[in-house]
Amino acid sequence: MVYPTGAGETQQLKRGEIENYVAAQWFRDGKSVLICGNEPGKGTRFYVQDTGGGAARPVTPEGTRDGWLSAGGRFVLARGPEGKYSVYPIAGGEPRPVPGLSETDDLAQWSADGRAALVYRRAEIPCHIERVDLATGHRTLFKEFAPADRTGLLSMREMFVTDDLRSYAYTAYYQVSSLFVSEGRQ
Repeated sequence: MVYPTGAGETQQLKRGEIENYVAAQWFRDGKSVLICGNEPGKGTRFYVQDTGGGAARPVTPEGTRDGWLSAGGRFVLARGPEGKYSVYPIAGGEPRPVPGLSETDDLAQWSADGRAALVYRRAEIPCHIERVDLATGHRTLFKEFAPADRTGLLSMREMFVTDDLRSYAYTAYYQVSSLFVSEGRQ
């Protein structure tokens, strides 16, 4: 479903053969959505769904996940079936492997110029967001941070950085427990 944030009508997109939705990202023109999902009995992959109607069309192979749409809407940077990241052309064609990204990296943003990705590792505290050059794999530190209260902090996930690279949001996962001692007489 597409719900307007102001005036307008709610619109239902045609599900087609997609059984489960994992994630979705808007193309900047607002006319299409990049969807990660799967058809019954098949692995996840990315699809492009036109908001004007029609079925979603697959743009990556089965087993593709954890992706990010380029600013120009021509590519998706995603983890392939073997767990390695590649750049997949939306219009079709061969994917281009990305050096320097590992299976422990999670994407936070794709740079506006399309030359780098911002990545982090969930288990690192404080969190280190690194800029990785997609052509060379060269890494540079972009930002390091952590919540002020780290008591019980297990990991930081779902990292998002704005297009202008000035703001970010994340989810912090905590596990805090209390221990009680009970003493009794017999």
